[in-house]
Amino acid sequence: MINVYKKLVYILCFFLVKLFYCQKVDEINFGSPIGIPIALSGNFGELRTNHFHTGLDIKTNGSQNYRIYAIDSGYVSRINISHWGYGKAIYVDHPSGYTSVYAHLNRFPEKIEKIIRKKQYDLNKQIIEYYLDSSQILVSKGEVIAYSGNSGSSSGPHLHFEIRETQSEHPVNPQKFNFKIIDSKPPIISNIKIYTFLDDVLFQKCNDYSLAVKKYKDEYQLKYDSIISVNGPIGMGVNTSDFYNNSSNPCGIYSLKLFVDGLLKYDLKLDELDFDINDQVNIHKDYQEYQASRNKVHKLYIHPSNELDLYDRKIGNGILNFKDTLTHKVKIKVGDFNNNYSELSFYLKQKPHFSCNNKDNKTTVESSTKFYSEDSSLIIMMDSNSLYSPPNLSISPNNNSFKIYNDLPSKNKFVLSLKLSNQQIINGDKTFMAKLKKNGNISNKGGDLTKDWLSIQTKKFGTYKLITDSLPPKINHLGANKIKYFNQTLNFRVTDDLSGIEDYHVYINDKWVLSNYSHRTSILSVPLDKYAKLVNGNQSCRVVVIDERKNESELEFNFKYSDK
Repeated sequence: MINVYKKLVYILCFFLVKLFYCQKVDEINFGSPIGIPIALSGNFGELRTNHFHTGLDIKTNGSQNYRIYAIDSGYVSRINISHWGYGKAIYVDHPSGYTSVYAHLNRFPEKIEKIIRKKQYDLNKQIIEYYLDSSQILVSKGEVIAYSGNSGSSSGPHLHFEIRETQSEHPVNPQKFNFKIIDSKPPIISNIKIYTFLDDVLFQKCNDYSLAVKKYKDEYQLKYDSIISVNGPIGMGVNTSDFYNNSSNPCGIYSLKLFVDGLLKYDLKLDELDFDINDQVNIHKDYQEYQASRNKVHKLYIHPSNELDLYDRKIGNGILNFKDTLTHKVKIKVGDFNNNYSELSFYLKQKPHFSCNNKDNKTTVESSTKFYSEDSSLIIMMDSNSLYSPPNLSISPNNNSFKIYNDLPSKNKFVLSLKLSNQQIINGDKTFMAKLKKNGNISNKGGDLTKDWLSIQTKKFGTYKLITDSLPPKINHLGANKIKYFNQTLNFRVTDDLSGIEDYHVYINDKWVLSNYSHRTSILSVPLDKYAKLVNGNQSCRVVVIDERKNESELEFNFKYSDK
């Protein structure tokens, strides 16, 4: 009874604190989420594909199952189990008004695992998104809440760690909370870029070029001329990265400033992000440079369609349009969170006459709601808000596929429709839209069928084609006809060459048991633990696997089980 009373008092206090204020950052004393020195392979705000990184990637020495600790007292508000994204992840709400997030996990302690398993068995599925109320799982500061792993879209064992404002769900820079992360190294400046525009309103690019830099003592300089002649309205960009003392991984910077003749013209600081517009990283960075070489160039100007709340917009958009032929001093200042800075200074001078000498500059297609291929077997429908700038689409057919290219990525979704052949019409329910990757692999985008057209909504340009999949998945039992013991696993290799694995179920003695599928390894494993509730003796097992186009395979076999 006393424990129940304490629990009720804690919950009441939690919500009173949460209701009246979000604690100031300097009043909060979070503990470390891991019991080893924090070494980072990625940091907050780092430029990634289609997003800013929203947390810290903490190294786990290439291993799994490090203890993960709650950074403060609170309650588990959400648990996600997924093949993709964060993989296995747990969210803890704290009375300070913040939520801590721990992702790419391997497993959980029994206190939490039993609740996850119950939910999975109730739903008869591995993949769950489970929101919990404040009384279900209370945790204390420093309590083990998980073990590190490599689940989801992880490229190697590590802990992805975030802190979010609970109310807005905006991720905030975890380094604001004084975690011990050693960093005395200033950022590195690799090169800069200058972009010339046809105007200073829509930023239609005339040309761009890179300028090499060199480091002399503690400052950066242009490698060649220190005075650069420019034409018309220009923007600038800087290719920069940062390194921490105990890590060789390049990370992102924290702040950027552009000064012209001593006046601040551009000011960026990466303190907070918004998931709803996080993909606007594509208009913040030099998208084409990133696509071509993975160079991480921060633009030092703000595109008119850029809605990110990262800049001091009161000082302008960073576009420079000199009305004289004087020499103007430019300084770029790059900083990390620990106040290590690098500076690059040089001079700009406006040429007396503006000319756009980029002969390869494409003529912009007038805004339209529809674009067609020459043979009318492709239709793209987009509204005026679909793109950051007026469309400059090129559509190239190639061996029953279409390559769709635009200078800038899409801001919002558009509709892409491909016309089915006569044979594909016959197998319409087995046909899907595939996006072809550079390595030759395909990514299934599904599609809605309307007569002889298949349509998807997407934000991505690239190469698309229609593929028909009428072949069922393949199931191979690994280690068939062997006796199995308590806490061992049944393992299967499950593959599908076209539309991909969509669903799977394993039944032992006609009862559903949990199975865990890894898209990375193509292994489906069945833990023969206490949750499977097996009794000693012979067992009948049935494995059902379904691909995205609803082709189905089954495998039946018997095995012997012993709990000794």
